[in-house]
Amino acid sequence: MEIIKGDGKLLENIDLCPANVYQEVIQNIAVILDTVMQSAVMMRSLGLPGKLLGRPLPVIENILVGYIYDQIEENEPRAILGNVHFEMTNDEKIAGKVIPIIELEGVRTFDD
Repeated sequence: MEIIKGDGKLLENIDLCPANVYQEVIQNIAVILDTVMQSAVMMRSLGLPGKLLGRPLPVIENILVGYIYDQIEENEPRAILGNVHFEMTNDEKIAGKVIPIIELEGVRTFDD
């Protein structure tokens, strides 16, 4: 089981030619988690909604779980997801940032 955090660290050294399908799926999920909806040109529906900023934490978490499952199902159907939970930052610069954490149980391969 692989843990994927939506904190942007996986995208610091992005690989345009991943070694295998598993790494490709992990990288694609990281892109989905770190993209704000409406910000990707030609793919405005990709990512998580920025309109949740400032809403109460329990409300944000419940809404984001649905968005995360839907986004990954639509944009990376090879992923077999486990649990989705969240971590709060206590950093002085970004107090109260919600970081989604995805448990990837496996990767499907679609044979033609």
